[in-house]
Amino acid sequence: MAINKWWRHDPNERYWLEITNREDIGTNLLAPQANDRGEEYWSYALVREVRPGDLVLHWDKNHGPGVVGYSHVRSDAVASTITWQSRGTYGRQRTASGPEPAWEAPLSGYRRLKRPVTQARLREIEPTIRALRDRLTEAVVGPLYFPFALSDARPLRAAQGYLTKLPRAIVEELPELRELRQTAISEPHEPEESELPPASLPKPRRHTGYGRQHDAKRRQAVERYAMDLVLSRYRSLGYEVEDVGDHSPWDITARKNGTEVHVEVKGSTTTREAIDLTEGEVRHAEGVPTCLVVIDQIELGDDLHCYGGRWRAWNDWAPAREELVATAYRYPLPERGDAGRPSA
Repeated sequence: MAINKWWRHDPNERYWLEITNREDIGTNLLAPQANDRGEEYWSYALVREVRPGDLVLHWDKNHGPGVVGYSHVRSDAVASTITWQSRGTYGRQRTASGPEPAWEAPLSGYRRLKRPVTQARLREIEPTIRALRDRLTEAVVGPLYFPFALSDARPLRAAQGYLTKLPRAIVEELPELRELRQTAISEPHEPEESELPPASLPKPRRHTGYGRQHDAKRRQAVERYAMDLVLSRYRSLGYEVEDVGDHSPWDITARKNGTEVHVEVKGSTTTREAIDLTEGEVRHAEGVPTCLVVIDQIELGDDLHCYGGRWRAWNDWAPAREELVATAYRYPLPERGDAGRPSA
């Protein structure tokens, strides 16, 4: 069936909602290729539309109900099989099937939310969700595959279906999902709050590049401030410290009583629930015991003077590959390309 891919123009539209009562949440997206009547069904067909790096939130019917966690899509969907029995009135009248053709997209890095987004919580902001849906309806031609059923007769509830498209505008409205917003940023640098896509706009903003030099100076000031705090802290504990970030895949080497500690430092003016890592930083932490220090909520003045900040540290830090979400790619250019300037 033809899916209305209204989100494709916006790289920040990377969110989906799985509505399920399965016990193995976060393993995969798995849906039959046809419904009980042998027809394609939009909520199953959407499994084919997810892309690597997309974020899938999981609505657990058994516990809550509500959004209990999230995963990221590991690779494109492929043809698979499923043994299932649908939950609708018609489905309860038929026995469980044998293996049937299905669509499957593998998931990775399942994380439970620190604060689940319950159905009751969403009902608290139902007027806002209605307004967001209405704005999208005006901006989008065709079906939205909206994740929530909204009516005058009943309060908000999950849509009837398996997989739905979760508009980023809803994610932006919920402080509980800050971690997802930061994980889904498509540019590999610290996003200032002003850079995050505004929830009120259904279309992405264009970046002109204006002010990039000033932004770079701000980031350098924040990074330097965080580094100086960590260097000072380790010195106060009796370590000999060395700033090695310019030539090593970690930032600080600290030595004391014949032991050596490698420290990775991240600084931010925002509240950070996710950070950017390079491949070099990940590989180093996989092979050498490393301490990760994140200093966020740093205050930054117009004169680039920093103060304050919240200190968090993870000793013996080793990032798990399955929890990493791709935000950038390196693409080797093909050998041949059109030479010269583009024609008018």
